[in-house]
Amino acid sequence: MRPPDPAAAKPGPRFPLAARVLRSPVALQPARRGDQPAHAPTMPATAATAPRRLTLGSPKLWPLYLFVFLLPLQNLQTGHMPNLGGGLNFLNVMFMLALAGCLLARGRLAPHEPVNAWVFVYAAYMVVSLFIGYQYVSGTEAHMNTLKDHLLGVFVVYLVQMGVSDWAGVRRIVIATVLPLPYILKVVWAQHNSVSSWGYDDDMRISGTFSLLGANEFAAFCTTTAVSLFALLLATRLSKAWKLALVAGVGCMVLGVLYAYSRTAYVSLILGLVTVILAWRGRWKMMLPLLLAVAVVPGLLPYSVVERFESTTVEAEERDESTDMRFVYWGIAIETFGRHPVVGTGFHTFHHSEINPYNKDTHNLYLRTLSEGGIIGGVILLGLLLSLLHAGLRSMARAPTGSWHYALALGLVGTWTALICSNLFGDRFTYYPVVAYFWAYVALVLKARHLPPEGTAR
Repeated sequence: MRPPDPAAAKPGPRFPLAARVLRSPVALQPARRGDQPAHAPTMPATAATAPRRLTLGSPKLWPLYLFVFLLPLQNLQTGHMPNLGGGLNFLNVMFMLALAGCLLARGRLAPHEPVNAWVFVYAAYMVVSLFIGYQYVSGTEAHMNTLKDHLLGVFVVYLVQMGVSDWAGVRRIVIATVLPLPYILKVVWAQHNSVSSWGYDDDMRISGTFSLLGANEFAAFCTTTAVSLFALLLATRLSKAWKLALVAGVGCMVLGVLYAYSRTAYVSLILGLVTVILAWRGRWKMMLPLLLAVAVVPGLLPYSVVERFESTTVEAEERDESTDMRFVYWGIAIETFGRHPVVGTGFHTFHHSEINPYNKDTHNLYLRTLSEGGIIGGVILLGLLLSLLHAGLRSMARAPTGSWHYALALGLVGTWTALICSNLFGDRFTYYPVVAYFWAYVALVLKARHLPPEGTAR
């Protein structure tokens, strides 16, 4: 009888597949913050690894999603929602409900973010500036409520950060900003059809769902939203459903800008979209196609839009009244700043007859800030704006190309450029329906830096 083979008698590993993987020479390297994890061997999707369908999330955060959805629908807020007095209106009640839900969900701000600190400093100085204004003008009964509405719109940046704890939460916020856009287009189309004509007339300017604001403010909202969604569409790997939703959202907003007949919004939208395209992976080679598009697109626009755009001129002999009066207001703002250079005349005072005999706004955020807030207010606003730009550029540099984080940051850089431009000729920073979505997307960029690496679900 032959003796048993020692190799055959030696017991084999209990889990041969695992043993083979462990013997693999591939070294595991720790991932740096913002980097994607090293590629693992491809394995078939199982119940544990397959992408999960996006759900409604925690009921505690539903008030936040509803609040975000309703923010630009000012016509519904004023026409269909009760105002019970004593501060019990849409903005106050929904903000408090959303905040309570975020606290119950144990939401937290993104740590160590300069933008959060600058927002706090900005809000604190606005409160100080409010009391300064009481010393210079009369008829200030509505100032505190105006400041409250403004700051609640800015504080959306805090709410959204607290309401997002994973990438599914990021997508839910984006969905909440996209869902109202078809309704907004419906309102825009109805208003446009009621006043449209072949040539341009000032009566053709429409404000969409912004029932208490004007066409310029509505167009500014459409501009920032369109640029943010365009960046997501351009720079993120998405499913067909997401692509269709974003294409529809961008289309709704572009038509909103088109029929608001805001010349500043036309320039800001073009500037924002061009910034996104050129900043995306540094694709400066797209400059030639963009120049060709600028030459071709005007021929495809309605004649009334072209006529409105061509009516812009800075020559004193040819300026229209709207453009001409802006120079008057800017001169008054510069003179006011010269008389009160340190702290200005106080929040929301420029339009009062004691400061501006025309009882109009400056139509320039930066000059108004110097006039009402002085050097201190100007430095704080500059710090806040630069912190926003830094947040976008930093995230673009660190986030993986094709990720949601990268696309959100790209959108922030584009909307920042558009916002800077639009505020040269108006106030696109104070009213909460105008800037709430901008601050929501800022919050997503800030929180994205502190979320785990993105999974395979899209």
